[in-house]
Amino acid sequence: MNKKYINEIRKFNRFYTKIIGLLDTHILNSKYSLPEVRIMFEIYQNPGFTASDIIQLLDIDKGYCSRILKRFESQKLIIRTVSLTDKRVFTLKLTKFGEKEFLKLNQSSEDQLETVYSHLSENESNKLIHNMQSIKALSQNTGITLADINIRTILKPGDLGFVIHRHGRLYAEEFQYGISFETYVANGMYDFYKSYNSNKERVWICEHNNQIIGFLLLQARENNSAQLRYFYLEKRYRGIGLGKKLMQLYMDFLYSCNYDSSYLWTTKELETASSLYLYHGFKLTKEVESTSFDKPVIEQRYDLDIQK
Repeated sequence: MNKKYINEIRKFNRFYTKIIGLLDTHILNSKYSLPEVRIMFEIYQNPGFTASDIIQLLDIDKGYCSRILKRFESQKLIIRTVSLTDKRVFTLKLTKFGEKEFLKLNQSSEDQLETVYSHLSENESNKLIHNMQSIKALSQNTGITLADINIRTILKPGDLGFVIHRHGRLYAEEFQYGISFETYVANGMYDFYKSYNSNKERVWICEHNNQIIGFLLLQARENNSAQLRYFYLEKRYRGIGLGKKLMQLYMDFLYSCNYDSSYLWTTKELETASSLYLYHGFKLTKEVESTSFDKPVIEQRYDLDIQK
């Protein structure tokens, strides 16, 4: 990762740890440390948890966890009970006093956040939660599958503008296209929506954690033809089969609407997408040298004739 990004992440970490008081010895003006409150939370949420469960879940040192649990037991916050299935294992549960202490901490946490974020409108609150979900998703080095992706076909306000924006940014970053490419996409989106007919035209909007990460569009054209346009996927979501799924959805809708043909324009640099078009029967029919996007490119046209 670029050092510039690392510095920005560290700056955010310093800001947020100050907001929620992680630099304090004790959390929420209580006598408990952050690890202690977190362990208390897990026992409250999961009565019957064992010390091993907590160690695995929190990735905490075994000796450190053991000392906290012993202290909790001496303070009458938890009770240990021999497991019914394994006499060597003890399950953990908060006492009535422990529950009272936890609920007091929990309320203090809610009050703290209410104070910090009370100035936000509903839209700003939704944006905050969305960004938090994005940070969580991007920080987890876990494999994303097709099952994690939602694909909708209903346009919402902001969709077209967002897709125009992402085309402009992605193609500038990956292929050094200029602003003229973004204006080309914007003009095309306007051309599409001004006569949008959902019975014969369709968009496929891919979302992960409520954020758009991919897009494809079918636009009706003259002579009962359809144009495939604005096919893009964010880098992180390539290679999981999402592009193939979108192409299949496009083909299914194309045939269901009884179009006679379909076509698309792309550039020679987009080889992965071109292989998908060829797989579904499209043929390269035209190549044109161009500087339309503020750099020399070879524009390509692919056509599909549908046999009936």
